[in-house]
Parts: sequence; C-alpha cells; structure tokens
Amino acid sequence: MRTAEGALGAATAAMLWIAGAALLLMMVNVTLDVTLKYLFRWPVPGTLEMVSYYFMAAAVFFPFAHVQRKRHHIAVTLFTDALPAPARRGLEAAALLLSAVYLAAFGWAGAEEAWEMTQVGEATGAVAFDVLIWPTRWAVPLGTWSMAAWMLLQAVREVAPPRAPAP
Repeated sequence: MRTAEGALGAATAAMLWIAGAALLLMMVNVTLDVTLKYLFRWPVPGTLEMVSYYFMAAAVFFPFAHVQRKRHHIAVTLFTDALPAPARRGLEAAALLLSAVYLAAFGWAGAEEAWEMTQVGEATGAVAFDVLIWPTRWAVPLGTWSMAAWMLLQAVREVAPPRAPAP
C-alpha cells in the first residue's frame, strides 16, 4: 500500500504543480492581454481560448487529488460526531467508497469524451490561429480518477487495523 501511496503522491504533487503553473500563466496572459489592449490597442490573440480551455481546466481538476489527500473538502459532522469511533470509521469508509465509485464513473464518462475528441483532433478557432483543445479534455478523468484513488486508499485506512509504530 505504501508503494501505491507513494506513486499516487508523486502524481498528485505533479498535478498540483501543473495547476499552480496554469494559474500563474493565466494571470500573466490576462494581465498582458488587458495591458496591451488598453495601452496599445493590441490584445494578445487566443487569450480567451487559452484561459478557457487550458488554464482553467488544469486549475480546476488537477488539485482535486491534493485536496482529497489532505482531507480538506468540506465535511459536515454534526450527526456523526456522536457515533462511536468504529461506527464513525465504518461510515466514513462507506462514504469514501461510494464517492470513489461516483468519481470513477464521472472520470470514465470524461475519458470517453476525451478519447473521442482526441480522435477527431478537436480545435477551436482563435482570431489568428486554431487552438487544439482535445488535450485539455484529459484533465477531467485525470483529476477525478486521482481523487477517487485517494478515496480508496483512505477507505482502506479507515477499516484497516492500526499498525504498531516501528521501533
């Protein structure tokens, strides 16, 4: 399990760095576009397409796994706090498994769409050139499947007996 967690952790870190780079590039691209548009009447071609299809897709879907790994999603524990620890862990494991199944199905649907768009070479026309957008379709399955994988690992941890610390 440690090997799977290590590999998933590395993939999660890489996706988080990509998301951060996408946010930085989006900020630079939009700032440059606005500045050039209003000072020199020369906007940056393709800004809308790059922001909409590339930067936003990475910024939204790639951090999913990191947020799940840290368990920073919103959780309402009003009713579960009163449960005994074994029941609470069992309920948490069941919720994680159900969520992982949902995300896996969501990712599958996204992968089918991404595969179809990859096959046709989906692109959109910018002012001066075409922007290939099929690569960004893969952000949905990558983000949701990695989050589902963390949920599966966490569900196993919830029901597995605690391990004794190494001497």
